[in-house]
Amino acid sequence: MKRNKALTSALGVVVALTGVFGLTACGSDDGGGSSSNGSSSGEQAASESDIAEDLENARTAVADALAEDDSWAQIMLASDVSAPTVKYGLLVVPYTFSDAASRIQGTVNIEDGKYTIDGDSAETGQTWQIDQDGTITEVTE
Repeated sequence: MKRNKALTSALGVVVALTGVFGLTACGSDDGGGSSSNGSSSGEQAASESDIAEDLENARTAVADALAEDDSWAQIMLASDVSAPTVKYGLLVVPYTFSDAASRIQGTVNIEDGKYTIDGDSAETGQTWQIDQDGTITEVTE
């Protein structure tokens, strides 16, 4: 019961952070203009990805689950659960991606605390990847 309560609380935090992230993203538009800020390619790639928010939300869901119990080797992101639960020997956490993405990786493999989550843009077809640190990069084949 305590575990369910903790996982439900963690889900609440994820929802709150998602809202804060969305508001921050909307409020960060400086109205254009020309500026040369010398951002790194990772930062540039994140700003170019139309599924950055989906990837961040997926990473947050996995990170929150690992914060509760870091012994999981795989975590599944699924839209058919309302709270974190164990199914098929995997921890399944609630996650639904937006219409901007045509696919977000469903099963995340974790090795020594490191993982990546990839997804495809519905608009461009580009594949993007986020790591456990939040770095978003384009996947090139």
